[in-house]
Amino acid sequence: MSNLKSLVSIQNMIEAVAGKHESAAIKADLAIAGSAVSLLVQTLLPRVDPTLDLAGLDAGLAQGFDGFTAAITAAQKSVATGEVASA
Repeated sequence: MSNLKSLVSIQNMIEAVAGKHESAAIKADLAIAGSAVSLLVQTLLPRVDPTLDLAGLDAGLAQGFDGFTAAITAAQKSVATGEVASA
């Protein structure tokens, strides 16, 4: 069983927020937690609702988390360079 794409995306979002301050131990803990959650979700959700489109739900969540990560990264760049976007 592979990890859910949405869990990989949320790990990337956490890394974007934490930036360079994140240690190797925290990254390893996130990977273990992600694998555990992925196994639980892939095992339990189909039993709760056999008609659930897990792949579609996962893809939608991954896309949403990737969007948040892109927004965080853009905000960090604009803060670092002193740029302010006008509406």
